[in-house]
Amino acid sequence: MLNTNFRLISTLLFLFLLALIVPGCSKQQEPVETENTAQQRIVIQEIWDSHIIVTKAGDKQAILRYGHMVKYEGESQSYFDQGVQVDFFDNNGQHSSRLTADAGEYEEETEEVIGRGNVLVVSDSGFVMKTERIEYDAALEKIFSDTLVMMITPDSDTLWSIGFESNADLTHRIFFKPRIHFNRHIDITNLNENAKSENVVKNDTTGIQ
Repeated sequence: MLNTNFRLISTLLFLFLLALIVPGCSKQQEPVETENTAQQRIVIQEIWDSHIIVTKAGDKQAILRYGHMVKYEGESQSYFDQGVQVDFFDNNGQHSSRLTADAGEYEEETEEVIGRGNVLVVSDSGFVMKTERIEYDAALEKIFSDTLVMMITPDSDTLWSIGFESNADLTHRIFFKPRIHFNRHIDITNLNENAKSENVVKNDTTGIQ
């Protein structure tokens, strides 16, 4: 009798545990998102061989020309994949420099411009800058880069740095982690005095202007 009751209790306990476990095992798995089920970006606009004018308070700051532009639903950015050319203008409306890149982006809300791949900036005053990525902030009227930059001056001096900040015509420059190579003779006896008068070297040594 005792063995019979024990077997009955064991059987009931087993069935109870089984009833708890089976539903958990048979619960359907959450669907796995695949390339086919993922939400696709929907193209809402494509334009070829056109331009965008960037302004501030009604004054023309830049003209962005592109080979091909695509815009996606729900995004404020426009993407360029067939070359970008940006012409910058000073406060008097005079042309000051030109930026070219393989590709880029334009943010409509902030009018920020990004250039990527073989970026080249040439100022009308003779400065040349090369890098792989650059940003133009229309509100600040400045260009930035956080990657390797090479600058060639009108005197053929070359400067490399990791990180760069300047106005669009390259006349007020800040280089971070700079490395300088001079192609002309420098009078080192007057270098400190020249640096002070020309604002070439920042006092905190974090960059070079």
